[in-house]
Formats: sequence, structure tokens, C-alpha cells
Amino acid sequence: MTDARCTRGVREPLEPGCYVEYAVDDQAGVAARARAYLTDPTAGEVVVPRMAATVMLVSEGKPHFRRFENPLPGAAPVEETVPAAPVDVFMLRRASTMAFTPDAVVFPGGGMDARDLDADVPWGGPDAKAWGQAMAASPERARAVITAAVRELFEESGVLLATDRAGKFPADARGDHWACERAAVASRTVPFGAFLAERGLVLRSDLLRLRSHWVTPESEARRYDTYFFLARLPRGQHADGRTTEAVEAAWIAPAEALARFDAGLLKLVPPTISNLTSLARARSVDEAWELPFDGHVRPRPVARPGGEVALGCTVGEA
Repeated sequence: MTDARCTRGVREPLEPGCYVEYAVDDQAGVAARARAYLTDPTAGEVVVPRMAATVMLVSEGKPHFRRFENPLPGAAPVEETVPAAPVDVFMLRRASTMAFTPDAVVFPGGGMDARDLDADVPWGGPDAKAWGQAMAASPERARAVITAAVRELFEESGVLLATDRAGKFPADARGDHWACERAAVASRTVPFGAFLAERGLVLRSDLLRLRSHWVTPESEARRYDTYFFLARLPRGQHADGRTTEAVEAAWIAPAEALARFDAGLLKLVPPTISNLTSLARARSVDEAWELPFDGHVRPRPVARPGGEVALGCTVGEA
């Protein structure tokens, strides 16, 4: 039996060995699939999860203006300055046409591509063996996931976690923020490794920090095996959110994102809520970098009293 003192909700920072349980979305059909799975786990086909990577790109918080409509009849809109938070994180609002988590606000990321398995991608920082040990994965899978994380961040934000052999970050002074290169990589016209090699760049795995690992429950029709990473915004670069998968992009304080979720202004999924909750503890970007690994989270349907269902699991060491 799980020690009640170790029980965590999705709105509390996770840690290995603790139990986490969260409600499911009836509108998205998650609850119906969870009930069917509990009734007979063998009734439907269990989809093999697709490997994926997500990056929480962070920077020092900055003050910003917020404008919203005044609910009083005839009143002018309200404008206010939001004080700087210790840390801001870059997030995207997914397009409503997306098959997976439409309209949700997420971190940049996506599924692993076959070309991410290419061992010829120029590399710097901890090697695949070291990452495999940290991720509880094979070196080959760890290298591919790291490559996917850096590639997806580049495609969706324009931020490139790569340097030349001397450790200098590239600068794109043309004003299009790598538009042509990003389009070629995103369309798979040019392999990411070839893009780096042609410019004398190496992927910098040491610019990523492992945060958590979530696997979509077996009851779901679309499943992902997703590693979440943290990365600092490199000096001289900026994130722009120019991607066909998103309709909006912005920097936001983790606590503010959670507050907007509570107010019904943002759609967040449990892994995003959990990672934001952990990140909200940090009082600086350096402190965010030093946050401990949240753990491996593999939720499954569980029955609640009264016929309700939830998704829950004990956060694992591996």
C-alpha cells in the first residue's frame, strides 16, 4: 500500500517513490477509454508509444503588460504591468486542428524522427552512454531523443542548442531567424545532422537538463513516451514560435500559467501542469537548472469510489 505521506497530486512537485493521481477529461473521451480499459484491459489494441522529447526553454523573467476586457458594462479595458517573475518559460498554444491535445498550451517539442537515430549528428557534451544512464534508456535511444529535443526546439522556436567547435553560438543576422534552414529541417528536406555539419556546428547535449519522463497510459489511442528537458535561452538568441503547429507563442512565468489554467484561460495537460509546478519553485534560472529529476511517470487508469476513474501511478526511479 502506498504511504499516504508520499501521496502527491499533479499540482505538487513530484519525486520518485510518491503516488500521483489526477482527474481525466470527459470531453476528450479519456474517461470513457479509461473505464473501458478497467473493464477489460485486453479488449482493445494497446498502441506502442512513440518516442518524443519536449524542452522547457527558460530565461530570466521580465515585466510585461497585460490587457483584458473589463466585465463592467461600458467600462474601458484594463491594462496593468505584471512584475517580473524569477523565471519565464517559453510556451506555444497548439492549433485547434492538431490531432493530439488541440488548443493546449505546451512547451516546444514533438515526436522522434527516424533521422534522429543517425549516429553521424555532430555532437558535443555528455555522450550517449552517459545520457542513457540518466534517462534509464539505451545509449542509442538516449542519443536519438536528445537529437529530437534539440531539433524540435529549433523547428518550433528558432533557438539552436549548438555551437562551433570553439563553443561559440551561431548568430543569424539576416532578420529571418533561420527561416529557410528551419523550413528545410522541418520538412525533412535537409537532415538536422547535415544542417549542423554544413555550418561547422555541433549539437550541445550539455545545454539540456533532464526534468521528467512521462508515458501516455495504455488506455489511450495516441501514446507518447516523452522525456522533458530544461534549457536556458542562449545569449544572443530569441524564440519566435514560427511553426505551423501553433497559433500563439509567448514567454510566461510558470506560476502565472498555472493561475490562468485555474481561471479557465489556458488548457494544460497533466504532464505540463506537473512540470510547471516544479519549475515554479525556482527563484532563478540557475536554481531551475539545479532542480532534481522529477522521476519516471507512467500513469494507468484507476477506479475511484462512486464509479469515477482517474489516472495514477507511483513515480518510479526507472
